[in-house]
Amino acid sequence: MNEKKEQDTQVPYLYFNLSSEDRESAIYFLLESILKAKDQSHGLTRTLSFDEDVNIYLAHLLFAVSLPEYHDMADPFLSANTREVFEWVRETNDPMLRYFIFKVNADHVLVQSTIFNPDPHLAKRFALKKDAFDEKNEERLAAILYYNQASRCHAGVYEKKTGVGEVLGKIASQFDVYRHILTGVKEDYFKFIECFREQAFQHFLMKLSCYEKDHLLEIKMEQFLEAYQGWLSMKTSDLKNKVLRLAQELRQLDPQFRFDVTKLN
Repeated sequence: MNEKKEQDTQVPYLYFNLSSEDRESAIYFLLESILKAKDQSHGLTRTLSFDEDVNIYLAHLLFAVSLPEYHDMADPFLSANTREVFEWVRETNDPMLRYFIFKVNADHVLVQSTIFNPDPHLAKRFALKKDAFDEKNEERLAAILYYNQASRCHAGVYEKKTGVGEVLGKIASQFDVYRHILTGVKEDYFKFIECFREQAFQHFLMKLSCYEKDHLLEIKMEQFLEAYQGWLSMKTSDLKNKVLRLAQELRQLDPQFRFDVTKLN
């Protein structure tokens, strides 16, 4: 594997610089959407078990794929060619990287075949049966294989069973069920995306406004000091009025600004 792929695993952060409260709210919304999709799914039998840890994993996954940072980290390791994926795994000695390659490719197939599937009825049509003639069946089988491999790799890293490994194994064992459920989340997901982007844009505008205000404050302070220094030298009425005007503008920009006007007497 080339050096670029090795270095890309060192990306330290997955999320935007969001507050923990905003992040939790977003993931909670997606988790509620998953639970709602399960309740409204008529094709699922009541005998099927649904694990809360899988629900939480899927909610975090949907949140992650909405962020550019996730794609910057994951995209270099994605391939539609199963042979290439396994070649990448064989080329690295890093056990965590092997796990990561399998995991992101499995997640990619799951999300692309549901949330980003242009034909949402396709996933529903084959949700609960294995159809050898399904043109997506090879991709589906690859995803199950990737999840199983990722589960084993994660356990291998820590030399014991892990919570993450068990979640991935559960998704592999009921892949068609979770694909069916995520198809029902699609509408809520895109509502979330629009809301999230709007909030991000508003946050950008707020930061821009703060920057402009700070920049204007610096300019006005420089003008004030220059005018006051000029008044100390010449003490003309024009300079006095300019100092008073600039002092008033500075108070509007910064309520903590103080200037003793009696100094101009």
